[in-house]
Amino acid sequence: MLLYPITTDVGLNHMATDWWLFENANFPSFRHYKWEIEETSFGYGQDWRWVEQVTALPIGKLIRRPTGGGIVKHGEDWTYCLTLPSWHKSFDISPLDLYRNIHECIGRALRIQEIETRLQPCPAIKGRVIPGDCFEEPVGWDLMDCQTNRKVAGAAMKRARKGVLVQGTIVIQRNWNLDPINFYKSLTCFCAEILEEREETTMWPKSFADQQKSIRNQFSKLSWKKERKRS
Repeated sequence: MLLYPITTDVGLNHMATDWWLFENANFPSFRHYKWEIEETSFGYGQDWRWVEQVTALPIGKLIRRPTGGGIVKHGEDWTYCLTLPSWHKSFDISPLDLYRNIHECIGRALRIQEIETRLQPCPAIKGRVIPGDCFEEPVGWDLMDCQTNRKVAGAAMKRARKGVLVQGTIVIQRNWNLDPINFYKSLTCFCAEILEEREETTMWPKSFADQQKSIRNQFSKLSWKKERKRS
């Protein structure tokens, strides 16, 4: 599993980088990133008009993700991206099982630091409902804080012929005494374990900056934010 450098950037650049990883997913890849400013993202399937009303933010200030899920407020969260190419055996894992596996890895990494979490039970019958506020509406296999009973980790996915893109967020709780460096090391180790891969650090290729800029320009346009159209 390729581990890309940890970056701090604005939301549009993060979305462009995640999409670049998805489009170039020749191997399972993982990256963790931080936010320069507080921003709000919303899912691929959500109605932008409704999101404007709920967040009280104009569409120009919002970020539409290329993955599903609901509204997520970013800034102090621990955000990550995982990509899986279609040739890899992990591509055959069902989306629900993959979701659970990732959150089990997060829970194991937190437990090492004496932070106890649990998985939200998955309902026997799941309706096809587009979520609202991601962290106010827990769904099956979300990760919950055992002390506060609040959702602390969720993720959204895109699955296509070329592979799988996972964008996930962990909300760091005030009652946690989290060592972020050791948490990162534990999490990537456990993720590589479930993928049956070795960890390998890598750098961005020389062509990355220009390609990221091109994708960012597409994600910044209102045609994408409103109608999900890329040009």
